[in-house]
Amino acid sequence: MSALLEKDAPTQAGMLYNVRRQLFQSVPPVPVDLRLDGKTVLVTGANVGLGLACARYFLQMGAARLVMAVRSVDKGEAAASPLRKDFPSAQIDVWPLDLARPSSVTAFAARCVADLGRLHVAVLNAGLGKEVFERTPEARKRETTLQVNYLSTALLALLLLPVLKPRDGSTEAGRLTLITSDAALGEKLPVVPPGKTLLDALDDPAVFQGFPQYAKTKLILCMFVAKLAADIVDPADVIVNTCNPGATKGTAFLTDIDSWVVKAVMNTLFAVLGRHPEDAARAYVHASLVLGAESHGSFTDWKVRCWPVALYSECGRKTMDQLWEETLEELGFAGVVDVLNAVKRK
Repeated sequence: MSALLEKDAPTQAGMLYNVRRQLFQSVPPVPVDLRLDGKTVLVTGANVGLGLACARYFLQMGAARLVMAVRSVDKGEAAASPLRKDFPSAQIDVWPLDLARPSSVTAFAARCVADLGRLHVAVLNAGLGKEVFERTPEARKRETTLQVNYLSTALLALLLLPVLKPRDGSTEAGRLTLITSDAALGEKLPVVPPGKTLLDALDDPAVFQGFPQYAKTKLILCMFVAKLAADIVDPADVIVNTCNPGATKGTAFLTDIDSWVVKAVMNTLFAVLGRHPEDAARAYVHASLVLGAESHGSFTDWKVRCWPVALYSECGRKTMDQLWEETLEELGFAGVVDVLNAVKRK
């Protein structure tokens, strides 16, 4: 468990460690005996990059049904077409999901509960990074990176818990993997001015900076998963973890970056250090299928790694508790407290 790895956290958060890991760490293959026959799986952001590569791996492992959650159904159907040809026995659904709109998240989750029966694996891969401060069109009109990478991802994770739990006599735990980033590892805790909430401090155009905002949203996502796993979800019901695929070339990550300078720098970095999506997506497979209960609440790639450094401090633990309370209040419109009471470990 990541909670037990504090002494290694500063090293693993360092740039040298992560550059070395990108360049020299071998990428293990998907175990040949790993099968998903008869299982239903879900991948968000499944029409491009890592999400699409992960979806293909799941189909290769025999998944009976794949739900591709995408912002654009047309683009999703274009991505699904070759998958349907290659895996004609699988049911491949393309469902709309716009994480910038909480109403889309709740509608998508309700469809999952109504149509899927049991969901065995969910990989919440969709995310973005913005260089310019923009607000979403719904609810509290939060800054887009905060809404997409954290609030809506957390909302979807909570609403999927009931359908991920074993049912009908099954004892096989569901698997829920949320995608984070090594950018979170050394990120400092958000500074909360007097009189402001933590979420409001992350929603302030006066202090907004693109990449630091991305890193902070990935940091608080790790906090959310750690708290959810420690206090609410029994790993016998659903194993919840985060996964860091590392720098990956050929993805849609830079689509929402407005600055050509930032794009040039990031493209150069990814060209030198980045893995191919097919390689990096195997981290998703390992986090969601190979790693077991030892990964519950943890930060992973191909194995359990340290949490971001900030999570180990007393201030970090207090911030985690504060974030949890604020998140439940923010998402209260969707009945998340009732969901948590229904799935909470006995």
